[in-house]
Amino acid sequence: MTEPRHTLIVPVMKARVPVDLQLEFPLPPDEEPIREPFIADLYLTYAFDLPEIEAGSGRRQGEQVTRRYCAQTGLLPEALRQQSTANLRTRRPDLGFTWYPDAKAVSVSLGGDLEAGLLLDDAMMEKLAQDIDGDVVVAVPARNVLVATGTGHPDGLAKLRWIVDQVWSGIEERTLLLTRELLVRRQARWELYA
Repeated sequence: MTEPRHTLIVPVMKARVPVDLQLEFPLPPDEEPIREPFIADLYLTYAFDLPEIEAGSGRRQGEQVTRRYCAQTGLLPEALRQQSTANLRTRRPDLGFTWYPDAKAVSVSLGGDLEAGLLLDDAMMEKLAQDIDGDVVVAVPARNVLVATGTGHPDGLAKLRWIVDQVWSGIEERTLLLTRELLVRRQARWELYA
């Protein structure tokens, strides 16, 4: 028995490109991927977490969720954030935390390139908040990088900035890059960290 497709939907964090790109043949509105603003130049889109091309379906790994899919299945687009966040932790249960020995900062991993989607996981962020001083501050310089510290850890903040510089100046795949900005979580909401 195959699992329902809505259980495959995961959040994918992306960044707005600073220039408007025009497709020569734009997609019909119901075929465009669903996009939802997150913070600053970051936005969410949703994709099916498929291990490979589904046999006979022609669907590719990373196929994005469209309004047409939602209409055909009765899935409300406004329910995608909650559904995809729950799916992410179910589909990728091997969450890893690696604390840096030289600073009060932690790298969070779950495999693949979906780590930035963990920003939506309130339970995980509350757990992190118990292990640091002050508000949770994160760096998500790329979709596959999530590093956190607290506002009460100057060494951790310096480590986050160093990691952002390393990712953006390194050979990281450019399509995964997100933001150089640090984000802070206050009262269960994300803001830019000044």
